[in-house]
Amino acid sequence: MEKLHYIKDEMLVHIPVCTHADPKSVLQIGGCDNLHAEIQKHKTIEKIVRLDADEASEKIAALAEGEFDIAIVAVEDFKRDRVFWGLLNRALADKGIVTTMSSTLLTEEEAVRAELSAAGELFKIVMPYRYESLASDGHLTCKNLLLASQHYHPTADINLQRADLTEGFHYYNSDIAIGTFQLPTVVRKKFLGLIKL
Repeated sequence: MEKLHYIKDEMLVHIPVCTHADPKSVLQIGGCDNLHAEIQKHKTIEKIVRLDADEASEKIAALAEGEFDIAIVAVEDFKRDRVFWGLLNRALADKGIVTTMSSTLLTEEEAVRAELSAAGELFKIVMPYRYESLASDGHLTCKNLLLASQHYHPTADINLQRADLTEGFHYYNSDIAIGTFQLPTVVRKKFLGLIKL
């Protein structure tokens, strides 16, 4: 059975790139060459800076303020790190968007609460979303990611032309992009005030 790793890569990349009105610069933290290739599918992107997770905090601190339209954090290391979130926010332009790994909404409540709180201190819009992944036993499972933004809303501001006409997607499309943010009632109630729509 195919690994399905491309689903996570597509959802980390295309959700923010197809939400931002004019994305030109992307900061990629962690992730593989496949993730990098997903970013390159968008012709509006002029600059991509890749950082390894182990050097990310130090290197982000040295970046110019407001340098990036989008930051993609493809590692688990910084989900609740408030200092890292502050550095990331500083590196983003005023209308910047972040996507990052998240703990599982239905089974890791305290971890998710801490992650939403860390992002919510800095961003006006903080929305978890889901993707399908292959579990160790070979079955499909649901995992979560997180989008944080100062300006753009991932379902209201989606660029349909970019979402549906960009070549090379295997999983992502505009319907997936909107549907991925639908949350069960129990999750909405549990994280009321922390999820910022």
